[in-house]
Amino acid sequence: MKKILLLLLIAALSFNTVSAQNSYVAAKDGLSFREQPAITAKLITKIPYGTKLTIIQEDSEWIPVRAEGINGYWRKVKYENNTGYVADCYLIPAPPPTNTITDMPGYFSQLSKEFGKKLVIRSSPDDIEEGGWVLEKQLYENGTETHHFQGYEYGSMTYFLPEFTMQQAFLVVRLIAEFKEVFKENDNFPDSDKTFTRDGREYSIKVEKENYGGDFNWIKKVAVEFEYGAIYYFELYQVDSQVVIFLGAGV
Repeated sequence: MKKILLLLLIAALSFNTVSAQNSYVAAKDGLSFREQPAITAKLITKIPYGTKLTIIQEDSEWIPVRAEGINGYWRKVKYENNTGYVADCYLIPAPPPTNTITDMPGYFSQLSKEFGKKLVIRSSPDDIEEGGWVLEKQLYENGTETHHFQGYEYGSMTYFLPEFTMQQAFLVVRLIAEFKEVFKENDNFPDSDKTFTRDGREYSIKVEKENYGGDFNWIKKVAVEFEYGAIYYFELYQVDSQVVIFLGAGV
């Protein structure tokens, strides 16, 4: 039963991803706009970062494409009186972060207004140095949400981003300075476990996935761990119709 429910969720998310009428370009250097749905097709122009596009629905079967570890489809769009195709690997359902955005709360404020006052929960006793903690929650009108946890020599941020897939959320994460030590701007979406060294720091990436037959592997979670003064831990995963982004650090 659990697998059936997950397959239904996957289908719903996939349909939503490729069927959204309005999408935004999240490719920092612009998105290639081609005459035909193929990487070898003639390039019409580059569509600038942040441009809003309306996808033209077609009855024919969508042609798959893969870029920087992200799976997607060639989608038909109209731009500046030309009709052509773009890889929807670089399309997201909301405007991407502007150049002034440095963290996820700033991005949430770019997209929506705060909904109500911040909720602050404190442990008893609340002295952090004596083992206490503080949890702050802020909800936004579009359903996004932030959780800020602070304990003794440990802190974390958890973000909830509705209507995004994991791959779309990954595009946003690597554009925001808050996560610059986790992913660089041109890093690929992880699809397998690996360890590597970058800037003198050792990174460990764990990818949790489940196989549903043949080559169909559903990535359930991406986790990254590294040391940069403190020990950092990052998670990206899907819960129903929203993506959860977690970043914690402790000494």
